[in-house]
Amino acid sequence: MEILNDERRLEKLILQYQLKEQFSYYDEYRPYFYLIRFPKGEMIYRNDSQRQYLLFFLSGKVKVCSNLSNGKSMLICFYTSFRLLGDLEFYEMDTTTSSIYAVEPCLCIALRTTPIRSRLLEDPKFLQMISRSLADKLTRATKNSTINLLYPLENKLASYIYQVSQDNFFSENLTQLAELLGASYRHLLRIMKEFVSEGILEKCPDGYHIKDSWRLMDLAEDLYLT
Repeated sequence: MEILNDERRLEKLILQYQLKEQFSYYDEYRPYFYLIRFPKGEMIYRNDSQRQYLLFFLSGKVKVCSNLSNGKSMLICFYTSFRLLGDLEFYEMDTTTSSIYAVEPCLCIALRTTPIRSRLLEDPKFLQMISRSLADKLTRATKNSTINLLYPLENKLASYIYQVSQDNFFSENLTQLAELLGASYRHLLRIMKEFVSEGILEKCPDGYHIKDSWRLMDLAEDLYLT
Protein backbone atom coordinates (compact mmCIF):
# COMPACT_ATOMS: atom_id res chain seq x y z
CA MET A 1 0.00 0.00 0.00
CA GLU A 2 1.36 3.40 -0.99
CA ILE A 3 -0.06 6.72 0.19
CA LEU A 4 0.14 9.24 -2.65
CA ASN A 5 0.89 12.77 -1.50
CA ASP A 6 -1.06 14.54 -4.22
CA GLU A 7 -3.69 16.77 -2.62
CA ARG A 8 -4.74 18.35 -5.92
CA ARG A 9 -5.50 14.98 -7.47
CA LEU A 10 -7.23 13.79 -4.30
CA GLU A 11 -9.49 16.84 -4.25
CA LYS A 12 -10.31 16.36 -7.93
CA LEU A 13 -11.30 12.73 -7.35
CA ILE A 14 -13.40 13.63 -4.30
CA LEU A 15 -15.34 16.04 -6.50
CA GLN A 16 -15.54 13.60 -9.42
CA TYR A 17 -17.05 10.84 -7.30
CA GLN A 18 -19.23 13.26 -5.29
CA LEU A 19 -17.91 12.06 -1.95
CA LYS A 20 -18.71 15.33 -0.21
CA GLU A 21 -22.40 14.62 -0.65
CA GLN A 22 -22.04 11.32 1.24
CA PHE A 23 -21.20 12.98 4.56
CA SER A 24 -23.11 15.39 6.78
CA TYR A 25 -19.92 16.75 8.36
CA TYR A 26 -17.49 16.48 5.47
CA ASP A 27 -15.31 19.42 6.52
CA GLU A 28 -14.56 17.69 9.83
CA TYR A 29 -13.50 14.51 8.01
CA ARG A 30 -11.46 16.07 5.21
CA PRO A 31 -8.07 15.83 7.02
CA TYR A 32 -8.54 12.05 7.25
CA PHE A 33 -8.88 11.43 3.50
CA TYR A 34 -5.90 9.96 1.65
CA LEU A 35 -5.17 8.81 -1.88
CA ILE A 36 -3.85 5.25 -1.81
CA ARG A 37 -2.49 2.89 -4.46
CA PHE A 38 -2.28 -0.89 -4.14
CA PRO A 39 0.11 -2.81 -6.43
CA LYS A 40 -1.01 -5.93 -8.26
CA GLY A 41 -1.17 -8.96 -5.97
CA GLU A 42 -1.37 -7.06 -2.69
CA MET A 43 -3.92 -8.16 -0.13
CA ILE A 44 -6.21 -5.38 1.07
CA TYR A 45 -7.28 -5.34 4.76
CA ARG A 46 -4.58 -7.85 5.53
CA ASN A 47 -3.98 -6.60 9.09
CA ASP A 48 -5.42 -4.50 11.90
CA SER A 49 -3.89 -1.24 10.69
CA GLN A 50 -5.58 -1.41 7.32
CA ARG A 51 -8.96 -2.02 8.94
CA GLN A 52 -8.66 1.54 10.26
CA TYR A 53 -9.48 2.70 6.73
CA LEU A 54 -12.71 2.77 4.81
CA LEU A 55 -11.82 2.53 1.12
CA PHE A 56 -13.55 4.03 -1.89
CA PHE A 57 -12.36 1.82 -4.73
CA LEU A 58 -11.93 3.94 -7.87
CA SER A 59 -10.08 1.98 -10.54
CA GLY A 60 -8.32 -1.31 -11.22
CA LYS A 61 -9.70 -4.72 -10.35
CA VAL A 62 -10.07 -6.50 -6.99
CA LYS A 63 -10.98 -10.07 -6.10
CA VAL A 64 -13.22 -10.54 -3.05
CA CYS A 65 -13.22 -13.85 -1.17
CA SER A 66 -15.23 -14.89 1.88
CA ASN A 67 -13.28 -16.20 4.88
CA LEU A 68 -14.88 -19.41 6.15
CA SER A 69 -14.72 -20.71 9.72
CA ASN A 70 -12.76 -23.80 8.62
CA GLY A 71 -9.90 -21.63 7.40
CA LYS A 72 -10.80 -21.89 3.73
CA SER A 73 -11.92 -19.17 1.34
CA MET A 74 -14.58 -18.97 -1.35
CA LEU A 75 -14.74 -16.55 -4.25
CA ILE A 76 -17.47 -13.91 -3.97
CA CYS A 77 -16.91 -11.56 -6.90
CA PHE A 78 -14.65 -9.15 -8.75
CA TYR A 79 -15.01 -5.37 -8.60
CA THR A 80 -13.96 -3.20 -11.54
CA SER A 81 -15.95 -0.02 -10.85
CA PHE A 82 -16.57 2.35 -7.94
CA ARG A 83 -17.31 0.47 -4.72
CA LEU A 84 -17.10 0.97 -0.98
CA LEU A 85 -14.71 -1.48 0.68
CA GLY A 86 -14.50 -2.16 4.41
CA ASP A 87 -18.08 -1.19 5.26
CA LEU A 88 -18.82 -4.39 7.18
CA GLU A 89 -15.41 -4.26 8.83
CA PHE A 90 -16.27 -0.74 10.00
CA TYR A 91 -18.94 -2.27 12.23
CA GLU A 92 -17.09 -5.51 13.06
CA MET A 93 -13.81 -3.99 14.16
CA ASP A 94 -12.36 -7.19 15.58
CA THR A 95 -12.70 -9.34 12.49
CA THR A 96 -12.06 -9.27 8.76
CA THR A 97 -14.97 -10.97 7.04
CA SER A 98 -13.47 -10.96 3.56
CA SER A 99 -10.11 -11.14 1.86
CA ILE A 100 -9.67 -8.58 -0.90
CA TYR A 101 -6.80 -8.82 -3.39
CA ALA A 102 -5.63 -6.39 -6.05
CA VAL A 103 -5.82 -8.33 -9.33
CA GLU A 104 -4.55 -5.21 -11.09
CA PRO A 105 -2.97 -2.03 -9.69
CA CYS A 106 -5.77 -0.24 -7.82
CA LEU A 107 -6.42 3.35 -6.90
CA CYS A 108 -8.52 4.12 -3.82
CA ILE A 109 -9.51 7.03 -1.64
CA ALA A 110 -9.10 6.02 1.98
CA LEU A 111 -10.90 7.53 4.95
CA ARG A 112 -9.12 6.90 8.25
CA THR A 113 -12.06 6.12 10.50
CA THR A 114 -10.49 5.49 13.91
CA PRO A 115 -10.24 9.15 15.05
CA ILE A 116 -13.75 10.02 13.85
CA ARG A 117 -15.58 6.73 14.40
CA SER A 118 -18.06 8.03 16.98
CA ARG A 119 -18.87 11.03 14.80
CA LEU A 120 -19.42 8.83 11.74
CA LEU A 121 -21.86 6.67 13.68
CA GLU A 122 -23.97 9.78 14.24
CA ASP A 123 -23.77 10.96 10.62
CA PRO A 124 -27.09 10.27 8.80
CA LYS A 125 -25.70 10.68 5.28
CA PHE A 126 -22.77 8.40 6.02
CA LEU A 127 -25.05 5.76 7.53
CA GLN A 128 -27.29 5.91 4.46
CA MET A 129 -24.26 5.32 2.25
CA ILE A 130 -23.15 2.37 4.38
CA SER A 131 -26.68 0.92 4.29
CA ARG A 132 -26.84 1.13 0.49
CA SER A 133 -23.45 -0.53 0.18
CA LEU A 134 -24.37 -3.36 2.56
CA ALA A 135 -27.68 -3.92 0.75
CA ASP A 136 -25.81 -4.18 -2.55
CA LYS A 137 -23.43 -6.73 -1.07
CA LEU A 138 -26.30 -8.75 0.40
CA THR A 139 -27.78 -8.94 -3.10
CA ARG A 140 -24.35 -9.97 -4.39
CA ALA A 141 -24.07 -12.70 -1.74
CA THR A 142 -27.48 -14.07 -2.71
CA LYS A 143 -26.47 -14.16 -6.36
CA ASN A 144 -23.19 -15.83 -5.44
CA SER A 145 -25.03 -18.57 -3.55
CA THR A 146 -27.10 -19.21 -6.67
CA ILE A 147 -23.95 -19.37 -8.80
CA ASN A 148 -22.33 -21.89 -6.46
CA LEU A 149 -25.44 -24.07 -6.36
CA LEU A 150 -26.70 -23.97 -9.92
CA TYR A 151 -23.85 -23.15 -12.30
CA PRO A 152 -21.48 -25.92 -13.43
CA LEU A 153 -17.78 -25.64 -12.74
CA GLU A 154 -17.11 -24.99 -16.44
CA ASN A 155 -18.83 -21.60 -16.23
CA LYS A 156 -17.35 -20.62 -12.86
CA LEU A 157 -13.84 -21.57 -13.95
CA ALA A 158 -14.16 -19.77 -17.29
CA SER A 159 -15.36 -16.62 -15.50
CA TYR A 160 -12.45 -16.73 -13.06
CA ILE A 161 -9.84 -17.28 -15.79
CA TYR A 162 -11.31 -14.48 -17.86
CA GLN A 163 -11.20 -12.02 -14.94
CA VAL A 164 -7.68 -12.70 -13.67
CA SER A 165 -5.79 -13.46 -16.90
CA GLN A 166 -3.22 -10.90 -18.07
CA ASP A 167 -2.35 -10.53 -21.75
CA ASN A 168 -4.23 -13.77 -22.53
CA PHE A 169 -2.13 -15.69 -20.02
CA PHE A 170 -3.37 -17.47 -16.90
CA SER A 171 -1.23 -18.91 -14.14
CA GLU A 172 -2.43 -19.72 -10.62
CA ASN A 173 -2.20 -22.48 -8.03
CA LEU A 174 -4.95 -24.90 -9.12
CA THR A 175 -5.30 -26.44 -5.66
CA GLN A 176 -6.11 -23.04 -4.16
CA LEU A 177 -8.34 -22.20 -7.13
CA ALA A 178 -10.39 -25.37 -6.60
CA GLU A 179 -10.99 -24.27 -3.00
CA LEU A 180 -12.07 -20.79 -4.09
CA LEU A 181 -14.59 -22.23 -6.54
CA GLY A 182 -15.89 -24.86 -4.12
CA ALA A 183 -14.71 -27.79 -6.27
CA SER A 184 -12.39 -30.74 -5.89
CA TYR A 185 -8.92 -30.49 -7.38
CA ARG A 186 -9.59 -33.55 -9.55
CA HIS A 187 -12.76 -32.02 -10.98
CA LEU A 188 -11.04 -28.71 -11.65
CA LEU A 189 -8.11 -30.40 -13.37
CA ARG A 190 -10.49 -32.37 -15.57
CA ILE A 191 -12.22 -29.18 -16.71
CA MET A 192 -8.86 -27.53 -17.41
CA LYS A 193 -7.90 -30.50 -19.59
CA GLU A 194 -11.23 -30.20 -21.42
CA PHE A 195 -10.56 -26.51 -22.09
CA VAL A 196 -7.20 -27.50 -23.57
CA SER A 197 -8.65 -30.29 -25.72
CA GLU A 198 -11.38 -27.95 -27.00
CA GLY A 199 -8.81 -25.35 -28.05
CA ILE A 200 -9.88 -22.74 -25.49
CA LEU A 201 -6.58 -22.93 -23.59
CA GLU A 202 -3.07 -24.04 -24.46
CA LYS A 203 -0.88 -25.55 -21.74
CA CYS A 204 2.45 -23.81 -21.29
CA PRO A 205 5.34 -24.66 -18.95
CA ASP A 206 4.36 -21.90 -16.50
CA GLY A 207 0.60 -21.68 -17.04
CA TYR A 208 -2.02 -21.50 -19.76
CA HIS A 209 -2.34 -19.36 -22.87
CA ILE A 210 -5.88 -18.35 -23.87
CA LYS A 211 -6.33 -19.40 -27.50
CA ASP A 212 -10.07 -18.78 -27.90
CA SER A 213 -11.05 -15.75 -25.81
CA TRP A 214 -14.51 -15.54 -27.41
CA ARG A 215 -15.37 -19.08 -26.37
CA LEU A 216 -14.02 -18.39 -22.88
CA MET A 217 -16.12 -15.21 -22.62
CA ASP A 218 -19.20 -17.11 -23.75
CA LEU A 219 -18.69 -19.67 -20.98
CA ALA A 220 -17.83 -17.00 -18.39
CA GLU A 221 -21.19 -15.16 -18.62
CA ASP A 222 -19.83 -12.41 -16.28
CA LEU A 223 -20.76 -14.60 -13.31
CA TYR A 224 -18.50 -13.05 -10.72
CA LEU A 225 -18.29 -9.54 -12.14
CA THR A 226 -20.11 -6.72 -10.40
